[in-house]
Amino acid sequence: MNFALPEDVIDFGEAVKQFAIEHVQPSAEERDSKEEWSTEIWRKMGEMGLLGLCFPEEYGGQGADCLTTTYAAEKFSEGAFDGGLALAWGAHTIIGSMPIVLCGTEEQKQRYVPKLATGEFTAGLGLTEPGSGSDAAGSMMTRAEKKGDRYVLNGSKMFITNGPIGDVFIVMAVTDKAKGPMGISAFIVEKEFKGFSSGKKLEKMGMRTSTTSELIFEDMEVPEENLLSKENSGFLRIGKATLEWERTVLVASGLGGISGMLDESIRYAKNREQFGEPIINFQAIQDKIARVRSKIDASRLLLYISAMKKDKGQPAPNESSIAKLHTTETLMEAAYELGQIHGGYCFIHEYPVERFYRDARLASLGGGTNEVMRSIIAANYK
Repeated sequence: MNFALPEDVIDFGEAVKQFAIEHVQPSAEERDSKEEWSTEIWRKMGEMGLLGLCFPEEYGGQGADCLTTTYAAEKFSEGAFDGGLALAWGAHTIIGSMPIVLCGTEEQKQRYVPKLATGEFTAGLGLTEPGSGSDAAGSMMTRAEKKGDRYVLNGSKMFITNGPIGDVFIVMAVTDKAKGPMGISAFIVEKEFKGFSSGKKLEKMGMRTSTTSELIFEDMEVPEENLLSKENSGFLRIGKATLEWERTVLVASGLGGISGMLDESIRYAKNREQFGEPIINFQAIQDKIARVRSKIDASRLLLYISAMKKDKGQPAPNESSIAKLHTTETLMEAAYELGQIHGGYCFIHEYPVERFYRDARLASLGGGTNEVMRSIIAANYK
């Protein structure tokens, strides 16, 4: 295997990191404290081409492949110290928009993708429900009934990133209950549709710079042309097309957060003195740095392998699940170990490591729990 990234990809990643350092990092602490969404930063991300990075150029995107997008997500978080904004970006670009790019009709792509690429539209995915999580298909209660030239949806979705600010959502609903997962369809839903509403913004432990809410559908009317892919093929086809992207690109944001926090922790350890010398001279501190660094490198290789398989058009359910599992467990372990390096300061809000610790908790839950990842991995070896 060629483990060297192309020079143009590296240069682009560094430009993304510098953008994050200049435009995102300075206000991250304040926005986290206030649970504040920044329309201004989102607009700048759109101007730089980040919101449509992996969309085809003919629809206003940058035409980046999965590996480039993965690397960009990593470098963004490395410079931003803002897990919430990275999450919002991933929810918009990968799970909210890529289903249209990968499975939409030409008319659907022309109508939505250019506006999603600029940020004029913000997207999200409506899959999880108040009573369903890991068993998203089997426990789905949202129903869609065909009536003439439209579908009428009733139900709700929970924990939806970009819910309060989103304009377009990919929503899963049961169209044939008897078929189980094979009876679920996907719809492109606009916030202006009759019967659509979003619940109040949820107050969260971490990822506080992104917005999250419930989506509610009360006899919501969706034109039949907004059916995404064929009827009853939504869950399996859309899931297959996008979940491996999610478990690669979105997880790379967490990896970048670890890398940035490791650098921050090393700087702190060089300047913090105890017993008359910098704490970085102590073996206990060096051990923590070495453990985190080695796991970062292992996670990076796993993610890149998954991304390269996607770029070759090959399915990567096992690779993406392994990468997701290893990287997110590394993230949670690193949050603890790097916090220990900071001592009591890891408990103080003004230090980025405190925010990193809170944000890390979502890692093992979003995009499929780590328990589900183990089940997928094991199933591939039966």
